[in-house]
Formats: sequence, C-alpha cells, structure tokens
Amino acid sequence: MEPLYVAWTMDCERIAAESPPGGPATWELSERAIRGYCDALLAAGAFPTLFLTPECARRHRSMFGDYAKASVELGLHVHPQSFGDHQYGRYLGEYDADMQRKIVSEAMAVFADAIGWAPRSFRAGNDSATDDTFRVLSELGFSAGSVSCPGRQVPKYAARWETAFRYAHWAHRTNRLVPGDLPFFELPMSTHPTERSPDGLAHELRIEWGPLEDWQQPIIEAVIDDMEANRVAFKSLCFITHNTFAYDDPSAPQSQTLRDTLAFLRTLAPRFTVRATTLTEAREAFRTMCPV
Repeated sequence: MEPLYVAWTMDCERIAAESPPGGPATWELSERAIRGYCDALLAAGAFPTLFLTPECARRHRSMFGDYAKASVELGLHVHPQSFGDHQYGRYLGEYDADMQRKIVSEAMAVFADAIGWAPRSFRAGNDSATDDTFRVLSELGFSAGSVSCPGRQVPKYAARWETAFRYAHWAHRTNRLVPGDLPFFELPMSTHPTERSPDGLAHELRIEWGPLEDWQQPIIEAVIDDMEANRVAFKSLCFITHNTFAYDDPSAPQSQTLRDTLAFLRTLAPRFTVRATTLTEAREAFRTMCPV
C-alpha cells in the first residue's frame, strides 16, 4: 500500500515578554504545551519534530534531552527579533546571505550549548526567507527543514511563497520556489491548494486554526487530492503548532483537535500506509526514492 508520510511539528518560541513576534505567556505554559503535545503523539506512535528557539532550548534543556532519547527530533527555530539581547530587529528574509549566516550561526551555537549537539533541521519564524536561505542553511550543515509555506504571500514578514513548489523536494541553491540539487530536504508546510485569507496567509494544517471538521479535514483531503492528481510519488502532510497552548489539558480545544485529527488519519488506512515521521526520517525515505 502506498505510504503517506505525516510530520507533526511544533515551533517552540521564547516567552512573549521577551519576544516581539510573540510566544507563550509563561515558561510554565511553554513546558505544558510541549509535554502535552509530545506525550499525546508518542502515545499514538508518532515522533514529532520540535523547532526550538535558542532561548527555549536553554530554558527546557533537561526536558528536551529526555524527549530526544524518546526519538523526538530537535531542530532550530530562528526569529531574529526574539534572539539574544534583541540586537536584530528584522525578519530573517530581510537580511542578505552574510547576515543570515551570522544570525543562524549564532543561534546554532546557543542551541548546541544547551542541547549538546548542533541542530540539523530548521524552520524560520513566520516562514521568512530569500533565495539565499536554502544555500546558507546547507552550507551551515543543515540537512532538512520545513521552511516554505506554499501560498503564503506576506511581504511584511519577507515571506513570499505564493508559487512555491508544494511537495517534498531537494532545495534549490538560488531559487527558493523550485526544486534543486542541494542536499537539503525541504518538507513544505501543508496548505490548501487554492484557499487563501485576505491577509495573504495560506490555509495551512495548523492545529490551532480550527477543529477537524471545519479546518483540518478539508485541507487534508484537498492536499491528498492534489498530490494524487499530480501523481506525486512521495506523499506527505506536515502539521504545525506552537508552544502557546495547554496541550496537557484534555479539554483544551487544541488538544481535542489533535486527538480528532489523529483519529481521522487512521481512517485513511484503506488507502495509505500512514507513517508518522520526523523531518530526518522523511529525508531518508525521500532519498531512497529520489537520490540527490
């Protein structure tokens, strides 16, 4: 049976009081969100990928160490405005290649000091990037990421992905919108092929944006239909959420949506072998189908 690879990701932000782009109200809520999300997925046999801002990595280093031992992937998340002593005031995609390299390198160093190893997967805050970003990330040693959000077109974030390639691919060294030959595996966030909001945001598989019936299921079905219509060999879904919701509380709307979505994916078993995967695991599976 044909596999359907499912990546469950979470952006783990610095607390809002220390992060101009926003974040959880407290570090306590951050921990509750991360634990609740990871524990629910691990109990379902899924291994999430967490993208950590450097300060979050440092604050929760012990917890992240425990989850890494449980096969949770730990990647890097960079919001320049919330990093360090706030010396950077713009989105990543507003900087040239040299400055992107500098900012990401500094963030990697803090991450490595906290976690014990350098990150190998990456996501930028607000999906901000330029045509230099994938090359810079590859040169810094990253091998996988979920950087693009097809359909998103928000210039104020330097997030221009309106015509981006929608499916898993090797990144291009000079054009963020098309596949290339970099050994950097890009798993785009899953977005509805046609639905957009007036503010330029694509309708994405973001757990907090709506319950299963109203939001997640229609997008899942539209993404699968699109992949089948275009004969995509490596079929995937990439979910996103944030450490700003009490996933440890079963009554929280986001917790209910997560449970409902996991249950809905099980109904796809007659059509697909649903394989929950980290970014690195997805890269290895993709590499066997499409060597770089």
